[in-house]
Amino acid sequence: MKLWVLAATLTTCGAMSAVAQTSDGTAYTITRISNPDCGERQADGLVPGGDRENSYAWRMALRGDEIYIATARNIASALVNMYGAKMTNAQLTIDDFWALIDAVDNGDILRNDANEGANIISYNRTTGEFRVVYTAEDGIYFRSAVTFGDNVYFGSYSADSKTEQYILRLDSDGEFTKVFTTHGSVSLRANCVYDDHLFFAGVEERELTIEEMMELFFSGKGTPTYMAVLRQSADDDTVWERVADYRDFGDLPYDNIMSSWAGSPIWELASHTGYIYATAPSTAGFVIWRGHPAAEGEQANDYGWYWEEVAGLNNGKNNPGLSSVAGGEPGTMRSLIGSVFEYQGRLYAYNFDHSFGGEAAAFAGIMQKLGGQNVKANDYLEYIYNTLHNPQKIWRLDDETGRFEECRGFTRLMEGTTNEYVWRMGEYDGQLYIATMDAGIFYGYLTQMTNGSLINMSAEELQTKVQYLASAISILARVKADNVNDELQTKLETLKGLLAILQPADGETEAELAEKIGTLVETLKILIQARLDAMDGDTLLDKLLIEALKKAKEHVEDLADRIDVEGAKKYLYINNIVRNSEWGFDLYRTTDGETFETITTDGMGDKYNYGCPSFLATDEGLYFGTCNPFYGAQLYLLTNHPAGDVVTGIDSQVARPGFVDSYYTTSGQNLNHRPTAKGIYIHGGKKIVIK
Repeated sequence: MKLWVLAATLTTCGAMSAVAQTSDGTAYTITRISNPDCGERQADGLVPGGDRENSYAWRMALRGDEIYIATARNIASALVNMYGAKMTNAQLTIDDFWALIDAVDNGDILRNDANEGANIISYNRTTGEFRVVYTAEDGIYFRSAVTFGDNVYFGSYSADSKTEQYILRLDSDGEFTKVFTTHGSVSLRANCVYDDHLFFAGVEERELTIEEMMELFFSGKGTPTYMAVLRQSADDDTVWERVADYRDFGDLPYDNIMSSWAGSPIWELASHTGYIYATAPSTAGFVIWRGHPAAEGEQANDYGWYWEEVAGLNNGKNNPGLSSVAGGEPGTMRSLIGSVFEYQGRLYAYNFDHSFGGEAAAFAGIMQKLGGQNVKANDYLEYIYNTLHNPQKIWRLDDETGRFEECRGFTRLMEGTTNEYVWRMGEYDGQLYIATMDAGIFYGYLTQMTNGSLINMSAEELQTKVQYLASAISILARVKADNVNDELQTKLETLKGLLAILQPADGETEAELAEKIGTLVETLKILIQARLDAMDGDTLLDKLLIEALKKAKEHVEDLADRIDVEGAKKYLYINNIVRNSEWGFDLYRTTDGETFETITTDGMGDKYNYGCPSFLATDEGLYFGTCNPFYGAQLYLLTNHPAGDVVTGIDSQVARPGFVDSYYTTSGQNLNHRPTAKGIYIHGGKKIVIK
């Protein structure tokens, strides 16, 4: 594995570029394109001046000088509102719920009760200008973008399956048109180009034939999701022809994950060895199907295509979504969603765990505990605990055997980290790039009392925390915040000191500490019971001692119940990983799927960049967009340099948006024109030679 050495960072205001060099002398430059003067906790959102609500740079497509970015708007706030609506009651309003969220996250999630539609944002590579070119209806986001011919197409997403989903076309005249609409799905995200046609997949709203209705009635399976793979007509891109429907995917259309806001009936499409590969979510682990126009001897569906399952529960060869969990029963952890990507003629698959489910379960459990309900941490932390025990993976298909083989080198990178899924793959300059989603920032909120977050807060951050906590307490207790503010400040200062002292002994793990506590309590119970068994109760003293020991036993049993040793072990295990992990998405690259070079493990120096969901390879380099539901998505550009050709000193100038047409001498002088004299110059972040 090659070692990367950063020559600059991107974490402070004014920083715009970083140069990294490998051990063999090759190098690359990473440039922050959007709002380059801003750092952590400062608004970005891909627009000048920043917009915290433009939170996901979900996909990108290139046409000419314009890069079109499909985004999601304020998705974290929408999720809080959705979960809050389920948890609130007559005693707890949505305002109360938000007060608790603010107390937990220190105001990192920006509240917005309006379910605003997402933007499509263009970035001009020549001028460096960002523009909002389209705004969707309320509740609609854009989860895919693809260039085909002269047009750019976008697929929509909504958390509500009743909302109309659509494919949006941007034509060469700059006009937007919906070329396909449907209901019954949360997304039309999957697309690929196959056999010179554009394909999208999701669902297709349809009227059933009498035969289909009778078949469904007698099957007893209920109502399926009408999954469909659609091919754009070569003559009219408002006409989309089915090549597969729900009948081609076994029992998948009846899986309850199909109606989940987090899923999508078909998650990803990719073209490989004459087939379209399609992934779909499943509660038994994600499934991969493949199809092509039926050949002689293959059983064709109603549209002349043949489809077969190649990974999943029922294919007999592969079920990569079903994983063994260290410390648990085999198969207790399932990767419900998977994706596929072709690189250098090989097909890769990668898993996608649903992080927010575990976090919501943990937060709900904590709320119930605070409300006096008898709930165990052992139960409400189970989801997160299993996820962290199950490192994220990628697999590579062996076309001869038909098996997906695990890339163990990548699995080792994921072990002991807070990465919850592999989000995206991309190819640039002959290398495969792999980006993750890292849930460290979310787990950090859950464990902030013990992971060092509270201890390391600045005075300003601590005062903000006090104000949010005071507001939460005043709402829940219906008292004025002023009455608790000063007292809370004192208590938090004291708590910071105690937490700094209460660390495990040298060499002692958190799990060992929890086990020791549990062993002590169990030993007390055994000793008390043994003493009771040895007493016959004949004397008054014995009777008094028996009563005292019985009460002591009750107290110890109550203590054991309240300690929840297994829950404490789970919490301390989670806390240990969170405390020792770098928060923010990881980005790696490889040429063989076995050895991996690390580009970042901390979200480009910003822990709020929890994911990287989009890549776009261009002549000038690889653009990648981030997910930052706290302070807005960001856009970066990675540019490779030949061996020994390392640009230093002036990178923050040459890579700045708006300066892509400028030329510089090697000493950093801006020429403002293309040079004619012989020599070496810097242009667009690359070294050029004028002869």
